[in-house]
Amino acid sequence: MSNHLRIWILVLAVVVYVPLAGAAQSEQSGGQGAQPSGQVTSVNNPQAPEQQQVPSTSGEENSLVGVERFSPTEVSGTRSYILPSFQFSERADSNFRISSGPQRFETISSLVGRLSMQRVGRRWRTVTDYSGGALIYTNHSELNTTMHQFGITQYYTGRRWNFLLDDRAAYIPESRFGFGGFGWSGSLGMSLGGAFGTNLGGLNASFDPTSSILTGRGSRILNTVSTQIGYRLSRRSNLTLAGSYGVLHFRTAGYSNTRNSYFQVGYSRTLSPKDQVGISYGFGLFQYPGGVASFQTHYLRLSYGRRISSRMTASLEGGAQMGVFKNATAGSTTPVSWTAGTSVNYRARLANFSVNYNRYTTNGGGLLYGATTDYIYMGVSKGLGRNWSASLSPGFSRSRSLPQNTASSQGAVYDSASVGGSLSRRLGRYMSLFLGYNFQTQRYRSASCTTGNCGTTLLRHSINVGFDWHPRQIMVN
Repeated sequence: MSNHLRIWILVLAVVVYVPLAGAAQSEQSGGQGAQPSGQVTSVNNPQAPEQQQVPSTSGEENSLVGVERFSPTEVSGTRSYILPSFQFSERADSNFRISSGPQRFETISSLVGRLSMQRVGRRWRTVTDYSGGALIYTNHSELNTTMHQFGITQYYTGRRWNFLLDDRAAYIPESRFGFGGFGWSGSLGMSLGGAFGTNLGGLNASFDPTSSILTGRGSRILNTVSTQIGYRLSRRSNLTLAGSYGVLHFRTAGYSNTRNSYFQVGYSRTLSPKDQVGISYGFGLFQYPGGVASFQTHYLRLSYGRRISSRMTASLEGGAQMGVFKNATAGSTTPVSWTAGTSVNYRARLANFSVNYNRYTTNGGGLLYGATTDYIYMGVSKGLGRNWSASLSPGFSRSRSLPQNTASSQGAVYDSASVGGSLSRRLGRYMSLFLGYNFQTQRYRSASCTTGNCGTTLLRHSINVGFDWHPRQIMVN
């Protein structure tokens, strides 16, 4: 057994044991499980009737210039809970090898289990989320694979100081772009049910710069660790220091592994109970093992955020970025460009809406040595009466190669798009059936290409049907 596997098993054992031990102690003392309420759901998880988002009552607010996106805080009040769930689905995939060649449908069985937990103290909160499962191919057993993702966020809020530590890791068989919520891909991709949701908050784009490019099939490991320290200078002013370190490692030949670091210092000021402004400086370092290439980025951004209501927020940011490239192919260059981002988020008991746009530097997704990416995505979920719900999640990204790319990749552009939707019907309180559809396409433009997934156009259709089950939320004292 490898050291990495031993560490994963130990971490999961500790995370699972501690809350379960607390639950067992609560039951032995005569405590009764409360009716579940306020459990967080994502745009990809509209099925469970007891997993609906509510505004935070803990006094914890994400910073306009921090690690997490500026949005209505996703917490279930001040209660500790445990919620397991399970999903099974059958999928018909028109391009299961994810290539630009001829398409042929294959049926795939998917089994996924999820365990989400929250522990709450007087000034702290810990949120954990694990999803794991398997893909079983009907006619191509050599492609059978497992997939895992684990995330944990620790919050501390004091009178003047606040602290955040976040770690997210994933082992997946394809690009996280459009992969049903696995790989912490946000609202893009198929809406497949409760096991594919998450109760963790969304990260700001700069702290998680994995490029949104579709790649060929092949397992990969993603891991991003982020931390944030905030200090309240006055009733209206805050200073925030934040940083992250990320790894993208391919277990399939033909792709470039990446290490990226990002550090940011930001200042925010509250203008009114609803309005907030901020300024931030960021420094990024992208490295590619083997010394093939590396580069730096420097950012200066201005931000504005408005809490329209307890359930709705909007934000806008923009500024300049400078890249520092030094390599034998392109020499030394320091191009200056612009960076921007905007978002609108609404969360209610039976409806969720999110639209986000970001222009930022990404790691190239294993195909390029860095890229400038324009990334826009939207997620909508809505309850339709007592037992029905639906979701829609379209997205688009354009990734352009940076100056330090090899001659064969100079001027390369990847246009990637994904549209997913689902319709779900409750069967009782704890089970639901769902039908989903997902469309993916990618166009590649360049003078030449050296990787195995560089067709001019890639198309993929997926249709899936399945069921999701979860018990009543287990409340922990």
